[in-house]
Amino acid sequence: MSEAPIHLDEHTLQVQTLFVQHQQAVMAFVLSLEPGIHDAEEIVQETFVTASRKAATWTAGTNFLAWACAIARFKTMGFQRDRGRQSRRLAEDVVELLAEHTEDDFSEFQGQVSALRECLRKLAPKSHELVNLRYHAGLMPEQIADEIDWTTNAVRVALTRARNTLRECLGRSGEKAL
Repeated sequence: MSEAPIHLDEHTLQVQTLFVQHQQAVMAFVLSLEPGIHDAEEIVQETFVTASRKAATWTAGTNFLAWACAIARFKTMGFQRDRGRQSRRLAEDVVELLAEHTEDDFSEFQGQVSALRECLRKLAPKSHELVNLRYHAGLMPEQIADEIDWTTNAVRVALTRARNTLRECLGRSGEKAL
């Protein structure tokens, strides 16, 4: 016996569409509170589900991103509380200050993310791989060294050079924006 299809109302579909459009900004907000990429992805998924369930509480024409980030903030605090991450948790007043970001702040942040992506594309393939292993996969230099059969010191030096290259590239991108 198959389940009946779920029919969503227009408003819920609008909320889900807006969430998908603003998902990168919500992710950036969550990452500012919870730096672990995998944990942040889980929080954003839970935020989407909650936003869908609470779609009726959002009023069309109001700041959707602020509403979604408010949900994300509570999901993040709940996640951190449930996982007992008191040592990594930001003070609630800091979380409140971060939550006051406006859509303009996120637009600026998204511009910076775009510039970073462009700079990452310009990195040498091995440098790009090292940056991915360190910051996307979350591996420590010792683990990366084991993975690619380099010394830990060689990985640290290569990561430092890659970060310097990215910093210089971002500096040039910032100068172009002015």
